[in-house]
Amino acid sequence: MGWVEHARMHAKHRGHEAMHAEMVLILIATLVVAQLLLVQWKQRHPRSYNFYSESGMPTKHLSDSVCAVCGQQIFVDVSEEGIIENTYRLSCNHVFHEFCIRGWCIVGKKQTCPYCKEKVDLKRMFSNPWERPHVMYGQLLDWLRYLVAWQPVIIGLVQGINYILGLE
Repeated sequence: MGWVEHARMHAKHRGHEAMHAEMVLILIATLVVAQLLLVQWKQRHPRSYNFYSESGMPTKHLSDSVCAVCGQQIFVDVSEEGIIENTYRLSCNHVFHEFCIRGWCIVGKKQTCPYCKEKVDLKRMFSNPWERPHVMYGQLLDWLRYLVAWQPVIIGLVQGINYILGLE
């Protein structure tokens, strides 16, 4: 009796391997399309992607002795070598603690000046080849953020496509 039921179950579920392969391919295709759409959105509409405002921070005046990222005093001149920290001047002439502006650019994924929003030249900032892995690590973190943030949407989309195609 157990053998007959087992054979019936196999007959009932015949062909499911192909259906599962289709479901996996749909998931992969949806992930690729979603990533491409996010990249296009970021390239074509960076302000809406990053939720920037048009005005920025024009009502404040930034002193050369204050870091716009952390708001703390800058004690080391740009031309001097610091003991604890160095000072970094962007091409827009705004001055920051070196670790603050690096964190802003790598961890915060902001490639603009925190004060005036002018584009930051990352190649000049990370001229040392040993520092480039930090940028790659930041890009990996960014990809993981996309995956986590958009995962419910992607899974819902995949389930909807599977439902429409009759895959269970």
